[in-house]
Amino acid sequence: MALNHQSKFIQLLKSIVPTQVSLARDLMDLLEISQDAAYRRLRCETAISLDETVKICLHYSIPLEALNNEVPDVVTFQFHAIDDQPESFQNYLEHLSSLLQGFKKHDSANIHYAAEDVPVFYHFAWKELAAFKVMYWMKSILNVPDLSTSHFPKDMSQFINESKFESMSQAFAEIPSTEIWTNETIESTLQQIKFYWDAGFFENAEAAHRVLDNVEQMIRRIAKQAEIGQKIGNNGASTGASYQLYLCDLMIGNNSIYINVGDSAMSSIGYNTFNSILTRNEAFNKQHFNWMENLKSKSIQISGMAEKLRNQFFKAQLKKIEFHRNEIAD
Repeated sequence: MALNHQSKFIQLLKSIVPTQVSLARDLMDLLEISQDAAYRRLRCETAISLDETVKICLHYSIPLEALNNEVPDVVTFQFHAIDDQPESFQNYLEHLSSLLQGFKKHDSANIHYAAEDVPVFYHFAWKELAAFKVMYWMKSILNVPDLSTSHFPKDMSQFINESKFESMSQAFAEIPSTEIWTNETIESTLQQIKFYWDAGFFENAEAAHRVLDNVEQMIRRIAKQAEIGQKIGNNGASTGASYQLYLCDLMIGNNSIYINVGDSAMSSIGYNTFNSILTRNEAFNKQHFNWMENLKSKSIQISGMAEKLRNQFFKAQLKKIEFHRNEIAD
């Protein structure tokens, strides 16, 4: 019995599930079937029913559309809905963390990141900066009622999970990455800080300066990554994961991520400031990857080479931080 679609589905599952996890055991528990029945499905000797397929897709967050690449003009996206309740944002962070931890377990995982803003995972390595970004998203973007009269940082402690932030930043630091930045990539974070200062949302100048200090530390770490061509973890040491940084003169438009895991790929497109939509559609991913490659071809690699240009770029970013620091005073 030919089960071509099932065979492709099994290959997709194998590319998603970490090698140390028993897919057969997962299917036994999920579908409540015997070990023999699980292996018969994995060998395509027994057809996986529609009900079983739905259960598997829900369990592994796989859209049903991913099973059929014969309709390339139809693309299904996943997104994690967020509302104005604090719990919703915490669930979003859990979802983000789960994705990162899953990627980290695959030796073949690789991230391509076209960065309109500094990749969000970097912010989580610093307490004050992470707290500020969370407050900005929750107060100014999501309009969480509990934060309508809040000030930074006294009203943020209840929403901060330092261990979660640290684990996310560390996981990102352990995944090889290629990033494409522009001269404006850092601007959104600096403008957010300036806006909060002008609006009176910081308790005092010292609080704003601590956030800017974290931004400077973040930029210096990324500069070091670009110099050595490897990512740096929370302890300040290289994780061994390769790092490539490109400087692009073109506008990127939005944060755009292409994740490759073995023979499988996933695209993430930013929207609504910090949220994203995800797809595993093969045709879309191919076009997305080609777009990334085109951006790279029009960019200059400043990691591991182009020392003069790299130093000039990061010196300019540090000057921007210093400018905002001088603009904020008691």
